[in-house]
Amino acid sequence: MLTSTSSFGSLLQFHRNREGYTQQQLADFSALSVRAIRDLEHGRVERPRQDTVRLLADALRLDEESRDAFAKAARSVPPDRAGAAEWAALASRTGYEYATILLASLSPDAADGTWETALNDMAQQSWRLLAVDQGVAFLERRLAG
Repeated sequence: MLTSTSSFGSLLQFHRNREGYTQQQLADFSALSVRAIRDLEHGRVERPRQDTVRLLADALRLDEESRDAFAKAARSVPPDRAGAAEWAALASRTGYEYATILLASLSPDAADGTWETALNDMAQQSWRLLAVDQGVAFLERRLAG
């Protein structure tokens, strides 16, 4: 049910939501098209060009550490491992860990339950809902310690 954010597209979407930008706003700020933003977020583009990553990092106002991890996630890291360093770095800096749930993947017929059930289960595990955008729920929780 829970899937950690593990792709460049998910990282892009996380940072966009963190800034409170719509896809149109990010497109305007980065001089990219809305379609390009959407294709990146949905994983239709597996390896964005370096210039594209730089434009996005600038528009998202990423600090140096986040910018480096963002660029690494855009490189040829296998999709199931992309962005892991970004999430680990973010957790160590902020004291929070982050996760996403692809709400469309939940199906009562598959014993996953509804998205409401999934989010309630996450809340019982101290996860807090940050945002929902295009069928992806972004969550955080404070690290123990």
